[in-house]
Parts: sequence; C-alpha cells; structure tokens
Amino acid sequence: MKILYVSPYSWRHPSGVNNHIKGLTREMTRKGHSVTVFAPDTGDVPEGARFISAGSSVPIPANRSIARICLSPRVLSSAKRILLGGGFDVVHVHEPFVPLVSVAAVLYASTRTVGTFHASAEGGLALYRLVQAFLKGVRGRIDCCTAVSQAAKELVSRYFPGKYEIVPNGVDTTFFKPVEKRPDSFPVKNCPLILFVGRGEPRKGLQVLLESFRKLLGDIPSCKLVIVGEGHSKEKYISTYSLPKDSLFVPGFLPDEEMRVFYSLADVFCAPALGGESFGLVLLEAMACGTPVVVSDIPGYREVVDATGGGILFKKGDAESLYHALIDVLTDEKLRVELGRRGLEGAQGFSWSSIADRVEKIYMEC
Repeated sequence: MKILYVSPYSWRHPSGVNNHIKGLTREMTRKGHSVTVFAPDTGDVPEGARFISAGSSVPIPANRSIARICLSPRVLSSAKRILLGGGFDVVHVHEPFVPLVSVAAVLYASTRTVGTFHASAEGGLALYRLVQAFLKGVRGRIDCCTAVSQAAKELVSRYFPGKYEIVPNGVDTTFFKPVEKRPDSFPVKNCPLILFVGRGEPRKGLQVLLESFRKLLGDIPSCKLVIVGEGHSKEKYISTYSLPKDSLFVPGFLPDEEMRVFYSLADVFCAPALGGESFGLVLLEAMACGTPVVVSDIPGYREVVDATGGGILFKKGDAESLYHALIDVLTDEKLRVELGRRGLEGAQGFSWSSIADRVEKIYMEC
C-alpha cells in the first residue's frame, strides 16, 4: 500500500503523536509498504520513508503545555495538492481536529481515511467543542477511527459518537531493552537511582517528585535523581527544595541511544504527571528496559500499569503518597525485581510490530 501519515505537530520536536507515527512508519516500511509523512517543519524519518514539510510551525499554549502547529493558510493549498495528487491508498491522520495540517488532510483526502485520537480530557475538551460547533463535517469524512487509550476514546466519543477501536501507542522492543552492563562513561556512580523524563512544565508534576525526593534523602542519603528533558534548571531545583548539590543530575534532552542506558540503570522510573496524559509511552520504554515504574494514578497511566503489572500507582499530586511508593520500591529488592520482570514481559504486548499488524488490518478492512 501507499500510505500517508499526517501529524499536526512540528516534526522537529519530539512528541507522543510524532513518536507514534515514527513507530508505525518504521514497521510499515519493513512490511514493504510505501510511506510518506506530512507534518510541519522538517526532520528525519525512518529509513525507506519520505518526508514532506507542511510549512513552519508556531508555538501555541495548549493543555498546560506548548503545541507547535502550522497556522499558515498556505497549508490548505499544499495539502490539497499532496492529497489529491499523491495516489495514496490510505491517509492516516493523527489528531484529525487539530488545525491546520490535520484538518486540511481530512478535508482533502480522496481515499480511505483513518483518524487516530490521542487527546486526554484536559487537552481535548475545548478543541472538540470548537470542532463540534464549526467543523461538523470533518468527523464524517473519516472512514475508520482509533484512539490510543480508553480515556482518549471516552473523550472523543462524548462529542462525536461512533465506533472507535483502541490501538495504543507502542514501543520498539528491539531497541528499548535492558543493557547488559553499566558503561564506564555512565555519569552517575553506583547508587540508588530515580529517573524522571519530561519537559519542565508544571503538568508533568516534577515539583511533586522533588518534594518527595527531599524527604526520601533522609532515609536514603546516597540516592540520586536524574531529570531528563528540556526546560530544567538544576540550580533552581536545588535552591527551591534545599537539596544537596550532588543529589541531582540534569543532562537536558537525551537521544534514544542514551535514554536506553538511563532507563536500564535506574532503580525506578517516576512519572508524577498531574494530568493531560492520554497514554504513558515513557512508562513502556522504561518497562521494556526492565525498570519498575512509580506513576501518578491518572487514567492514561493507569491503563498501562493495569495492562502490564509493571508498576505502582500513587495519589496524583500527593508528595507523601509518592514518597511511600518510592521507599517501597527502593528498599524492597524482591518487589523491585518482580515489578521489573512483569513490566518487561508486559511491554512485549505493546511492541510496534504487533501494533502495526493491527493497524495494517484496519487499513485493509476500512
């Protein structure tokens, strides 16, 4: 098949939506399909695929974060040209209601059209209300609809009733897997290690983890917290939470090659998000590397933990609850090993190869 994947978000910046498309692109090209990606800005695609830029993106506040989307009217003419002249068998649009790239792709698609919905309640309420009022015809042009989680399905169904198949995010289990030994260059010495991955945004809940970590150091003084992602300040966190200077390691954004090592060598991965997460991709990556997770009890995360058994949930926004969960995992080796084993096994069910098989079937039956 000749497949077009459409993302409304800047391809230059990592995101859950773009990671989902990259995973499908990689697997579909392996299966022999011809794949093109259409998205704002520029960037690399998996080997064998083609990328077409939809134009430049602009940062827009959304869902207590920043969404980088293309709002130039010129995207309408370029989308029309690509969609009508590309000869695609399937057009797979992610976040079909996000302007302007995804909306334009749905409007101009002239073949089988699949829509995938990623938004959580916090992120999608205003958008779906707007579309319901002004773009009523868009949903009707989508032949098959999927959602990445039950939470995402329930949200979009509230405004646009219909059939939605849950097709979750996946993880490349051929890449994300336990490393066999600690590299000599690994920057954190042998000590209990907690890993956080995410941007420096309040909704990611890092402030809750830092409060818990400060208390935890009274019990495990040698413990270290690694904070990976953009927008973090080690100096600010040390000052604000009165932490020892050597208790934090803040390397900024890291490529997947390095992330695999950090996931594997962490004793526990912590995701304390306050909301706005329809799925926990980083949870899967950590589990695929054999690391137990401690995460806030929000719908998107709960689904992943329930499906794999590889983690512990704590009360959202509650530093005391998180402290007890971290202490349990860090001080109970039997529990830590068992959670790691379950997560490693459970993550295999979310491998991109198995997800791609399901999506390919949808394309054929759509």
